[in-house]
Amino acid sequence: MFNRQSLHVAMLLWGCIFCLIAALCMFMSRNFDKGKRKWVIYMQLTCAALLGNDALAWIYRGSVGRTGYYMVRISNFLVFALTDMMLFMFHGYVCYCLFKSSQSVVNKRNAKYPVGRIYGVHIIAAIGVFAVILSQFTDLYYYIDENNLYHRNGLYIISLLIPIAGILMDLWLIIQYRKNVSAQLYISLMSYIVLIAVAAGLLLVYYGISFVNIAICISMIFIFVISMIEQNQELAMKKKEASDLRISMMLSQIAPHFIYNSLTTIQGMCEKDPTMAKETVGEFAQYLRGNLESLSEENMIPFEKEFKHSEAYLAIEKKRFGDKINVCYDIGYMDFQIPPLSMQVLVENAVKHGIRKKAGGGTITIRTKLKDGNIYVIVKDDGVGFDAERIADDANIHVGIANVQNRLESMCGGRLEVDSKIGEGTTAVIILPQKNAAN
Repeated sequence: MFNRQSLHVAMLLWGCIFCLIAALCMFMSRNFDKGKRKWVIYMQLTCAALLGNDALAWIYRGSVGRTGYYMVRISNFLVFALTDMMLFMFHGYVCYCLFKSSQSVVNKRNAKYPVGRIYGVHIIAAIGVFAVILSQFTDLYYYIDENNLYHRNGLYIISLLIPIAGILMDLWLIIQYRKNVSAQLYISLMSYIVLIAVAAGLLLVYYGISFVNIAICISMIFIFVISMIEQNQELAMKKKEASDLRISMMLSQIAPHFIYNSLTTIQGMCEKDPTMAKETVGEFAQYLRGNLESLSEENMIPFEKEFKHSEAYLAIEKKRFGDKINVCYDIGYMDFQIPPLSMQVLVENAVKHGIRKKAGGGTITIRTKLKDGNIYVIVKDDGVGFDAERIADDANIHVGIANVQNRLESMCGGRLEVDSKIGEGTTAVIILPQKNAAN
């Protein structure tokens, strides 16, 4: 027969299922902030375990037999212990949202961060779990009679006061550092505290429904929804930033002086060597087309396309400067994709800031290879080189390298390594995970 207890158990089980689904969805959301994603998954799984065990405690309450004996005792113990574990998980989530990493805050011991309160909630949660364990031997919170029926004990209120003390410390943190989070995230954090406070008050005066656990579940739903909304907003912002970055890179690549110099070179060839002029016009058109197409590219492109783009640029520069610019190709692997204008930026930097500034010119070498599951694209020159401080001081070099680094990381999980020595030259290495860059 369907009664209040059946409805109560059904609510707990549905809450448990939702939290498991939320944890799975968050686990599959690879674009989400890794730290926040981790704590949300921990909270959802802990809440699912809490609600599941609470449902089992009600299902087996008063159940006779060996199974009922153990299920009632184990499930009730886990309900109390997991309530304190929820405090620990929520505190970790709060600290990450406010400070980006509670662990780093503690390690830095920076006076501007409340290290005492960060440790304090951990200690309170540990005390709560210890008290639950102690209660199994002293009936501190509750006892279970010979009929497998659960009964509150006189000091049951302590089981509520311990997590509430931790929650109040979290409330203090959230209010003090509310400017560190968005308005919607602030509301979701406050929902956990407010709902549990109201539920704890109801539980003191009305026994028979797991108000606190249901309140935790509702808060977990709210936190999950807000997290997904934030993720969508961050993805939209990243998409806009990527679009702006693509435009910025294209504009920086099509420098007016390069266009002017290229056209002047072609003009001079028209009378001396019309055939070469025609060839250079084709290379110049291919170079411009590569830049313009990059404006509309939101995904990675075949390396062959990026290679031809760079090849066209180098062919034009070779015609302009003659033997001062030498090019060596060692393409050992080409069957992969790469973010547009990534290698091209490094090639142009090598020519403009390395070889052309060296008396007598130099050589630029472009190599690719596949090794240990990674694809390496190496752009090396024997130009003037530079020191690390020059990257920050020279806006042209700094912006170009920063753009390449950001695009590699965001589009395929790749990275850029640059090594340079004054008077010896520069080596820039793009490293792409093969699994992310395969055609």
